Amino acid sequence: MQYDLVIIGAGPAGLTAAMFARRNGVNVLVLNSLEQLSNLALSHLVENHPGEKGIPGIELLEKMREQVIAIGVEIKDEKTISIKKDKHFIVKTEENEYECCSVILATGLVSRKANIPGEEKYLGHGVSYCVLCDGPLFKGKNVVVIGGGDSAVSGAVQLKEMGVKKVYLIHRRDEFRAEDANMDKMKGKVDAILNSVVEQIAGERFVESVRIKNTKTGETKMLAVDAVFIEIGYVPTAELAKNLGVKLDENGFVTVDENRETNIPGVFAAGDVTSKPLKILVAAYSDGAIAGLNAAQYACDIRGKKFERHLY
Repeated sequence: MQYDLVIIGAGPAGLTAAMFARRNGVNVLVLNSLEQLSNLALSHLVENHPGEKGIPGIELLEKMREQVIAIGVEIKDEKTISIKKDKHFIVKTEENEYECCSVILATGLVSRKANIPGEEKYLGHGVSYCVLCDGPLFKGKNVVVIGGGDSAVSGAVQLKEMGVKKVYLIHRRDEFRAEDANMDKMKGKVDAILNSVVEQIAGERFVESVRIKNTKTGETKMLAVDAVFIEIGYVPTAELAKNLGVKLDENGFVTVDENRETNIPGVFAAGDVTSKPLKILVAAYSDGAIAGLNAAQYACDIRGKKFERHLY
């Protein structure tokens, strides 16, 4: 089936792009991989959204989906496996192929792995990268969170609020990088273990303990826990872009110009997958709007259709 624009990724950047493109007269398909949930959907509470004192991320994302569907955007839960440039672009999923004039990559980020012995073995058996998904399973138990940024600190607090008995937050440095607001919430709830790393995750069928090493003294100790939550940041999901020949920066993020267009004409990118440094929700909205408008104009130019930019 042929579309003017195909957007890969149904997070805030992708859905905002879909809204602005559709309102400017192009037919839009959004492809959403169920294997990679938007990080917004995994946010326990969004508190930096203008006009909202606090809203669960999944609720905010569902509002966006409903809004774009209502104006005629089509969303399909299909994983994209390749993009090729022929006369037009051919976007192939595990189920179908779609032809389009322009593409927006809004594929976001995935959790960074810590590469700890035992991490892969116990994945799904006590090792997790998602506090919101798996935290409730460990109510009344002891857990470890690894990391020193906002996602680690807020995740540790969320676990305590979910009813976890004891939460240890392990960070390799002597101070956290989290915002003061998140640090304040952690006080009295979480046991911080600084200047330390997890050297091994152990157990029988499930996680039973971790071995911790103090990076200053070299001393090691075993800590009995039922789960390990790894919150050490994210890496871009840019494999599709790379295979298409899109230029990436030294960290693997997609390089775009001020119009959010890549080095390949007709291929745009928006949100966390791009090399733009600000990885926050309102920046994703801005990226999506700019990419959506310019991708829509590109598609109209290819089709020979008149394009009148409407900003509303």
